[in-house]
Amino acid sequence: AKLNEIHGAWGDSKNQVKMMDDTLRRDLLEWLASWAQGAELCVALGTSLCGMNADQVVQATAQRYAASSGEGLVIIGLQRTMYDDVASLRIWGLCDDVMKLVAKELDCKVPDAKVAMRGQAWDRGHPRLTYNTPVRTAKDPM
Repeated sequence: AKLNEIHGAWGDSKNQVKMMDDTLRRDLLEWLASWAQGAELCVALGTSLCGMNADQVVQATAQRYAASSGEGLVIIGLQRTMYDDVASLRIWGLCDDVMKLVAKELDCKVPDAKVAMRGQAWDRGHPRLTYNTPVRTAKDPM
């Protein structure tokens, strides 16, 4: 799985959180457009889906599902969204609670001990907890 922080991320000095009228990074926009074209499933977890650029993936997967192609859109969270009616699955709940149930159903141990240890080591070595989003191209894998 890949993550495209199209609207920025806290602690990311190369891709800081954007205001509603800020300019987005062109490389991330192009990468996002390629996701919108190719994604078979979109899981929207704890987001308002309020009409931002990232909604293009949500819209595209919901449209493909309506046309009997792809798996569609899954929305998990407490807040209503404008896409609730077109989601192939809508789960009302706290994201942490829902994901614990998903992990249990998939028999995934969370957190994975090795991953947790690597994360803790990274935290200890990086007191400011910053991340620098790499430059992407539309051809980068999803």
